[in-house]
Formats: sequence, structure tokens, C-alpha cells
Amino acid sequence: PEKKEPFVIQQEGKFRNRWDCIIFCVVVFILITVPLRIGFDIRAWKPWLAPDYLTDLLLVVDIVICSMTTYEVDGEMVKDRKLIWQNYLKGLFFFDLASVLPLDFIWIWLPSYTPWLRANRLIRVIRFPYYFSQWEKVTSLKPSVIRIFKSTFVILGLAHVIGCGFFLVIIIEGMMDETNGNKDFTGTDNILDKPLASKYIRAFYWSFVTMTGYNNTNPHTQLETIFSIVVTMVGISLFATIIGTVGSLVTNLDSSALYFRQKMDGINDYMKYKRIP
Repeated sequence: PEKKEPFVIQQEGKFRNRWDCIIFCVVVFILITVPLRIGFDIRAWKPWLAPDYLTDLLLVVDIVICSMTTYEVDGEMVKDRKLIWQNYLKGLFFFDLASVLPLDFIWIWLPSYTPWLRANRLIRVIRFPYYFSQWEKVTSLKPSVIRIFKSTFVILGLAHVIGCGFFLVIIIEGMMDETNGNKDFTGTDNILDKPLASKYIRAFYWSFVTMTGYNNTNPHTQLETIFSIVVTMVGISLFATIIGTVGSLVTNLDSSALYFRQKMDGINDYMKYKRIP
């Protein structure tokens, strides 16, 4: 009989799949909150203390679980703990470790707390391709459905991050150019005085329409101009790629029906060619 290694977790087992769902939600939470706190300069730390420590704890536990999870080589599952650990070291271990470094404690030596100290948590977003590929293997959903969800997720996630970056530029540059009195960016009049929800809605709108190349951002400084150009270039490239991909995936959602229609079209063309009524 095959010897079972103690404390080894099956890569496609129920426990690992459920744990991946938990960590996916944790990383989504990080992707939402960390750019939000940085971009909108949210310096209050006490309300975030419990969720921050909870997410950090789950990320540390995830490192332990990853170091015990089997992996596949040439169609065979490797279950040797030493080989598993070596494979993890060669892979994402140091990225995972860097994402949980407690940089938060540096603020003790700083004049005030800054949300930039949690920016290293964003390293975890490199795990998203792994989660989606695993779900394609184990879920009963069609891969096309998962890929459409992934494309939508990428667009919304990128729009969120760019929107937070947009507001960070506003904070850095200020609302008024003191030399000529021109206001920065279209539609940002008195935006710093508005509540957080209004700020975010405006920022998210700007990022979404600018990514499509539609919006006139009206930049006045070099930083604003460079930021607008980069966002437009990235957005247009992303949308062009995703629209083509989604169109192909939607077409292939029901491959059997597509195959039937192609056959029927071929038969109809043949009957017309032979003039068969």
C-alpha cells in the first residue's frame, strides 16, 4: 500500500478548495481596502485594527497550508513533504512572505500613521490566476463562465485601483493651480470637501470612462497628464483584449449547439447549391 505522508493536503481536495475560497475573499478585501485607504489618504487606523489583524493571521496560516499542499508534475501528484517545501520555496513563498511583513509597526517611529505601510499586502494579488485556474479544474461550471467572470473581475478591480490612484493624484497636486487658477481634472470642483462615498463614485467613474478612451480628463500638470495617458493606454489595451476574449467565450458557451448550427448551415447551403426544395 502507498505510504501516506503526515500533514499533507491534497491540492484538489475539499479542504484546500474551501480554504482557497476563504483566501480569495481575503485578497479581494485587501485589493479593495488597501488602495482605498492609500488613494483617499484614510489615516484612521483604529477602525481597521481588527480586520487588518484578522487578514494578516489568515495570510500567515495560508503560507503554512501552501507549504503542505501537494503539487502535480507530469500528471502525477507529488506528496513528499520535502519536495513540496522545495517546490514552494522555488515558487511563491518569498512573495507570500513579503506580503505579511509587519511594516505597520514602523509607524511607531513616524509622526503619524500612514496607510502606505500596508501596501505590501497587495503582493498577494499575484495569486488570483492560481485561484481561477484551480476553480476551472474542480468546479462543475463551464470554463467559459469562469473566464467571463475573471474578465469582469479584472476590469472592475483595475478600475477600482485606477480610481484610487486618480484621487491620490488630486491630493498630491491639490485642487487649485496657484499660478494660473485652473482647476485640476474635469468635474473635480470642491471634491475634497465631499463625503468619502461621493469622492469614490466620482473617482471610479473617471477611471472607468478614461480606460475606454472616452473621457476628456483635462489635465493641467505633468503628473496628471502622464497619469491620464498611462490609464488610457492600459484601459484601451485591456478592453480590446477582453472584448475579443469574451466574444469568443460567449460563442463557445454552448459548443454542442454551435456545432449543430454549423452543420445545419452546411446542409442548407448544399441544398441551395443542388436546388433541392
